[in-house]
Amino acid sequence: YAIVMDPTRLKTVPVIEGLDENGVLIVNTPKEPKSLKEELKMTKGKVWTVPATELAMRLLGRAITNTAMLGVVARVTGIVKMESIDKAVRERFPDPLAEKNIAVIKEAYKGARSE
Repeated sequence: YAIVMDPTRLKTVPVIEGLDENGVLIVNTPKEPKSLKEELKMTKGKVWTVPATELAMRLLGRAITNTAMLGVVARVTGIVKMESIDKAVRERFPDPLAEKNIAVIKEAYKGARSE
């Protein structure tokens, strides 16, 4: 897995180097996965995209993308359940910040796209 939280890094860092046919690239971008895969000249692996910055700005009022990306990672990998994420966020943040972060996570989980 490779996770790109800053899409400007796609132009400066060889993010797909080392990804094999089972590799997964998760990118914070509003771009469609298919067009991003073509842009990066990816011939192997799978691409998932989510507009994490846009989600964070709309729901949190700040460009904090880590919680949105966590939602996508949960969906793509299945290594953590949404119930566990929900509980951890509520333990870490007071309301209404917890609710806002959970909304970002859930929207990213549902809205992530793959090619």
